[in-house]
Amino acid sequence: MILKFRHSHRIILMLVAVLLPGTVSYAEDGTAKFLPPRVNLIISKDVGGFQAELDKLAATIRAERNSTPFELNQQCSNQEASRIRKKVVVAGFNVEKPDQTVFGGLGSVGYAASEWLYQNLLDTGEVLPLSAPTRQMFASLRAGPTRETAGNRLEQYSAVSRQMGAQFVVSGVIRNLNVNRAESWDSSYAASIKRSLFSADTEREFVVDVVLHDGYTGRVVTEQRYTASGRWDIPRTGKVSFGSPEFNDSDYGKAVAGVFDDITADLMSTIDCQALLVPILEVDGKDLLLDIGTKSGLLPGDKLRVVRAEWSLQRPDVPPKLWDTGVDLHLHQLSLDTSRAWMPAEGASINVREGDYAVMY
Repeated sequence: MILKFRHSHRIILMLVAVLLPGTVSYAEDGTAKFLPPRVNLIISKDVGGFQAELDKLAATIRAERNSTPFELNQQCSNQEASRIRKKVVVAGFNVEKPDQTVFGGLGSVGYAASEWLYQNLLDTGEVLPLSAPTRQMFASLRAGPTRETAGNRLEQYSAVSRQMGAQFVVSGVIRNLNVNRAESWDSSYAASIKRSLFSADTEREFVVDVVLHDGYTGRVVTEQRYTASGRWDIPRTGKVSFGSPEFNDSDYGKAVAGVFDDITADLMSTIDCQALLVPILEVDGKDLLLDIGTKSGLLPGDKLRVVRAEWSLQRPDVPPKLWDTGVDLHLHQLSLDTSRAWMPAEGASINVREGDYAVMY
């Protein structure tokens, strides 16, 4: 009777093994035992319990693949960002022909020009300027912001500007400081007779190219050339430093001052129309730490849009593509240099992390 029961039990187990493979296991002594059914995670509908989240991320990827990158365009009609004081680094100015500074003893013109523009921006009270007169932006002075890359391609962006820690970086190249006719200051007897009979040409030129970079992406925002000329009425042996009180009182100095006033006005107009872009320093769930503080003019309750930055692994120096997440964050606490914000979505769910940005128009 016992043998007949064991035989019937084994037949039932064999049928179960055929119908439900993987649910029966045999030990070395021939006894069988039931095992829980195996789950193939590759074809399972619920992969590890995160299928819903994976579907959301896949939908986000498909949507971004079919969309266009986020662009920081000028939108002066909305004055929200224009009330915010943005960080502006004033880098050193290069001098294309340093030998032209010898006449009149102008000294370190590039350094002095950077400090001059920095003081002008500071006096406006509408931006947060940072002085960096020893930092140079261009390796090639002839090309300015245009640089040659692999494959003979020409591109206008600067990896150096992305190291400055500010949204905007101003730099320039002084192209010309020359006097029109150097013989006008000749001390010879013949030259003095000539000057007494004919009016001497004592005009001196000032030509400068000014470039405004986006300090976070490295792109060129604007580039413009400014020219002026004025009478160099300093004695032939006189030496006046560029930007000194004596220099500023000269006719040439007043012409140069007018150029810097024009540069300041144009920069302020351009920066005022640019969106505010703020780096995200930390992401902890729905809480964020931003690289902006009370000096900017932001207030608790202000809203910014979360933007994700996408960098190229093959070309890390290329400016990132920006993608609008469609999520707004809300500022609730500001300190001197940083601020804390909250957003309704988890950072992991929209793939937002340190290095991304918040934007305000």
